Amino acid sequence: MTTPNVSPFSLRPWPIGDKKPKNLGEFIARVNAERGGFRNVTEAQLREEIAAQEDGRVEIERSSDEEEEEEETDADKTKNIVEARDEVLRNLEVAHQSAMLCLDFVSLLLSKEKPSDTSLPLSEALRERVGIGTLGASKLKESNVTEARRHDDRAIATGWRLMGINNMVDSVVAAAEKLEKEMELETKYWADVLAVSENGWAVCALPQEPHTLGVRFGFAESAPEFRNSSIAPLRRNDDGTVRMDLGRVGKGSQRVRITLKKNGVIMDQSPLPGRTPEDAPLQDRVLEARNTIFHQELWYEINREARNLVSSDVYSDTTAITWKQDQETKLIFTLEDLAEPDNTYETISNFHCSCTAYSVYMQFLLYQGHRQNYHRRTTMTQLPNSRVTMHQPYAILRAVIANSEYFRGCQAVAEFLNELTATLRRAGISTASCKSTAQPLVPALLQGGTARYNSKMELNFINHLVGRLESVFELAITPEAKIYARGRIVIVPYIGMLFGISLAPFSPHPGNAAAESNTNTNTTNNASASEDKKPSNPLEISYPPSDAARDPYPSAREAIYYVRQAAIRAVAQQLAEGAAAALGRDDVGWAETARGPAVTDRDDKEARVDITVAADGRLELTLDAQWRSGRDAASRRWAWRADRGDATGEGIAEAVLAVMRDHPELPTEV
Repeated sequence: MTTPNVSPFSLRPWPIGDKKPKNLGEFIARVNAERGGFRNVTEAQLREEIAAQEDGRVEIERSSDEEEEEEETDADKTKNIVEARDEVLRNLEVAHQSAMLCLDFVSLLLSKEKPSDTSLPLSEALRERVGIGTLGASKLKESNVTEARRHDDRAIATGWRLMGINNMVDSVVAAAEKLEKEMELETKYWADVLAVSENGWAVCALPQEPHTLGVRFGFAESAPEFRNSSIAPLRRNDDGTVRMDLGRVGKGSQRVRITLKKNGVIMDQSPLPGRTPEDAPLQDRVLEARNTIFHQELWYEINREARNLVSSDVYSDTTAITWKQDQETKLIFTLEDLAEPDNTYETISNFHCSCTAYSVYMQFLLYQGHRQNYHRRTTMTQLPNSRVTMHQPYAILRAVIANSEYFRGCQAVAEFLNELTATLRRAGISTASCKSTAQPLVPALLQGGTARYNSKMELNFINHLVGRLESVFELAITPEAKIYARGRIVIVPYIGMLFGISLAPFSPHPGNAAAESNTNTNTTNNASASEDKKPSNPLEISYPPSDAARDPYPSAREAIYYVRQAAIRAVAQQLAEGAAAALGRDDVGWAETARGPAVTDRDDKEARVDITVAADGRLELTLDAQWRSGRDAASRRWAWRADRGDATGEGIAEAVLAVMRDHPELPTEV
């Protein structure tokens, strides 16, 4: 049986892939190259070519260039195959020679030990050239490993294993103790964090450190520089307590303090709470951080606002903001660090204008600003970031100044009316009386009583409470002559207090300002249109006020001046009417003289009525009488004050009657 001559090596070339297009792009390119595009390809032509190829009747047309390229490709393939075959044969020859050299080397080495062994595959050329047994090998050094040493090595290895086990046990015990301690510390840490979360604080991951837990203690609607820094990481101390890294708030607890100074002496000062200790509960420290950043924002906002209030005598520097109420009184705002509780100079003699009230009021205004920002952000269309501008300063100092002016103005008017009423009653005018009420205006949305509650209504109501305080005063001089005054504050665009004065009662709904103006105008026009019809209030003709809605009085001083002049004329008119009725004369009346309103008659007797301010600041009702005594001019003066009457004990009506009668016993001054 003959064994077929089969070569263990394959010398066939690498397989070549088919010539079909690999993708749609290659297919389209081939169609465009071979047939000039899809427009030259028809279904009938393709079916004919397919049928011809199946019958063997179609010879593929090839250009001369394609045939040359194919011939060159076939020649290159043949050349590459031959070169690859020669290279494989060379590599086989090198491997064969290397294997034979290794075999001769090992056989020659073994011939040293066994020269008689004829089975060694030693080549004849090497046997003849060097002979057998010419190459040998021996140990340079004997091994020093003995049985005793092996026993010692086994004992040492066993000891190391035991020591490793003991160390492992110690490590496990130490790890268990550390784990137990860590559990206690973590329990303490998470108890504090849970207490903060249960108190309503937002606990979340830090934006820049997602693996770190933090608490957000600021306000979402505050200024960006305060909103972005109002989150603090909650890190664990070595004892398990929570440490808050407060950043800019970590400088210390701070509060805005208000101090009232008069002639350099502290008259009133808002109190400061004590500093929260470092070992206080975590929720207390978070609350203190919230209060501190709130007051820092309040200090920042009133500093921004103070730059625009120089016209209102507000001045600021790096440490304080000062508002000069008058030449002697200053209201000073400062940002102070907390230490021990301090309420040494706190006085609340005047609750509305105390520093404590101002402090609470300013905090409320800043919180109201946050509410307005939230309402604007949630209900109004937001501008793109490129158009967003810095928000306008809150009207905090403006509101404080306006409210202070309001209370001072109302106090001045109320004191004037009370003293005027007491003076008139002391002079015998028993019909004089006054009363006042102070209350905020009712928003128009709440006047109907059927408005539905919404967030905008709440904001409007609070804005009315803050910026639309009103005081209404009523002065009755005579049963016919009555004066009604209404004062309210103005915060923007300027700071002040306006007084509207009317001779008719104001509407219970202040929103009807136009109706009030029309009523006042109509009453004045009706009074001047007909002289036969007597007006309900004599001041409508003698001394009408300016329009309460369109042209109110700009200050309490202006309003007091009008009331005083109107009271003089009302008293003069009442005295003239009373004297004319008592004497039964029609020549007795009152008139505007060069020196003021006076009661006169045909004999040139004159009793001038005036209300002045005495040297001690008290009101004084005076009656200056002039008449002729024979060929000489005589005069006499009576004066009444709230605390005392005239020296003669007479009333003003009796004094006028005495002047008009030309009483012979009347003491005269010639």
